[in-house]
Amino acid sequence: MNRLTALIVVDAACSDDRIRHYISSLPAQGVHLSVMVIGVAPSLPMWAYGSAPYGPIIFPDTWHDNYREGGAEVTTRAEAIEKLLQGTDVPGDVTTAYCDAQMLDERVAARAGMADLVLIDPHLTERDFTFQQAVDGVLFNTPVAAVLNAKGVDQVIHAQRPMLSWNGSLPALRAVHRALPILQQAEAVTILIIDPDQHGPEGENPGSDVATWLTRHGCNVTVQQSPSGGHDVGKCILDRASELGADLIVMGAYVHSRARQRIFGGTTQIMVGQKDHATLLAH
Repeated sequence: MNRLTALIVVDAACSDDRIRHYISSLPAQGVHLSVMVIGVAPSLPMWAYGSAPYGPIIFPDTWHDNYREGGAEVTTRAEAIEKLLQGTDVPGDVTTAYCDAQMLDERVAARAGMADLVLIDPHLTERDFTFQQAVDGVLFNTPVAAVLNAKGVDQVIHAQRPMLSWNGSLPALRAVHRALPILQQAEAVTILIIDPDQHGPEGENPGSDVATWLTRHGCNVTVQQSPSGGHDVGKCILDRASELGADLIVMGAYVHSRARQRIFGGTTQIMVGQKDHATLLAH
């Protein structure tokens, strides 16, 4: 029997009610729910006095206590979530990752790579660096798509009016391939091209090739080409999604480098930072 594995990444502050909401958002069958509780351990502070490497290393008195408390919070939350799952007929599992911030992306990726879909809990945005590390871990270290701002699993896999933001890039191509099962079951799929390049590899009608391919897969497709009018492309995507009533945005992430996006901003950073539209990202 085929079963989709949906991984939801949360932190220790995720409430029982929120977990119950995720459980209730599952389709009646066909989904294995994995939950990963993550936490950032306090950085390891150390000083040496005397002549290195012979000087003894000392730690603040509070560091060990803070470390243990953080780990206990993650473990306690994971145990509580496991009990919630056991009280239902939903197949699932719970794992944890409690580590230094710089290692968190790899720990998330190790688990996310064994899932079909990864939802990042919107409440993680309150912890900016933790949230970004979770997103980066999925996008840059796995072949799996990351979903942001989704109310639940059902909203994603049963999206009825998804909008594909298309620019012909490799990340956009990967996004449409990973979202294909979602697009196939949707009522209507809109392919949005902002500032279409009629001199590019797709010729005079950008978006037509991917539209034809999706149509062969049974998708009901409409292509819309739209000028940006000098506005940020990310803002244009969000505006069009609101106008069309799109319930899921599908797009490629980080066409330009992470460093450039972080320093100068960019479409991906706008989409990662927004909180109003469910978005499926692939890199």
